Amino acid sequence: MADDLKMEDLAPISLEIMRLDKVPGFDLYIMGAKGPVLYRERNVRFTRRNLSSLLENNVQFLYFKKDDEDNYYQYIEDNLGRIVQDVEVPQTKKASVAYDTSAHLAHQMMVEPESGQLVKRAARVMDSIVTFTSKDKTAYKDIIQILPRDYYTHTHCANVATYSLALGRLMGLTVSSGLWELTLGALLHDIGKSKVPPEILNKKGRLTEAEFEIVKKHVEWGVEIASKAPAVPKKSYPAISQHHERLLGKGYPAGITDLHLFGRIVAVADTFDAITTNRPYERRRSSFEALSVIQAMKGEFDQGVVMALIEVMAARECKLRISV
Repeated sequence: MADDLKMEDLAPISLEIMRLDKVPGFDLYIMGAKGPVLYRERNVRFTRRNLSSLLENNVQFLYFKKDDEDNYYQYIEDNLGRIVQDVEVPQTKKASVAYDTSAHLAHQMMVEPESGQLVKRAARVMDSIVTFTSKDKTAYKDIIQILPRDYYTHTHCANVATYSLALGRLMGLTVSSGLWELTLGALLHDIGKSKVPPEILNKKGRLTEAEFEIVKKHVEWGVEIASKAPAVPKKSYPAISQHHERLLGKGYPAGITDLHLFGRIVAVADTFDAITTNRPYERRRSSFEALSVIQAMKGEFDQGVVMALIEVMAARECKLRISV
């Protein structure tokens, strides 16, 4: 038994995800008769021979220490492009790995918002995800099916990026016309909340007017953070600066009515995800209820984007019913 490890100390990694002849950067464990056993040290390559031997013994998963989570995600980031293009990896597994990686990066960026290296890594991950969904036109639906329903800022950012990617595609955007820039901007849309005091950001009750004024500053703070990161193109900025603007001029921070397409898309994605996730002061509503709320806010949102969202969610609900 390895270092008296227990199952709760470990997280699984499926063999499908392991890349051949790559150094994982974290220790790999296998389940023995008496508990976890060290299988491969972190600096040892995982080879085809290893894979064949494990499969011959009906092993489907290896394990790594949860303390090694950052190293695990670095490994996934480094190999994400290969994973999502691997025909041997099931589509649902690709979707899960892609989403979890973006959410993990969003969490790290909320902790270290000024880290240009983290933003650069996020840009690379978004590029892999956009390429993945471009080659398989239904891939975004697989990601949407697994979005979590409890609100955390980092998962909200990953959710909004996923919805924005889907909406952007239905609105006619392609890789060459800005789909990657939209998706990256959507992932970063709330990065300015990293500067909001935790006691306000995590408050369980309704915010006071003064607290809300502080929260509203997250938009300008987000643009400021993005502007310091060379990996973020200026084309992504409207997704950050305009996600709380409304077409009738009732939004913030500028109260503008002439919104960029990216701003219009992320505004809808942001609102929809906020309504359909559990927040400290309000229970989540169903997709149907959220769409009804958004449609009732006549004139505030781009109707073309709203119709695209209806199409996305209709496809999702249909797929869920078929899979049950």
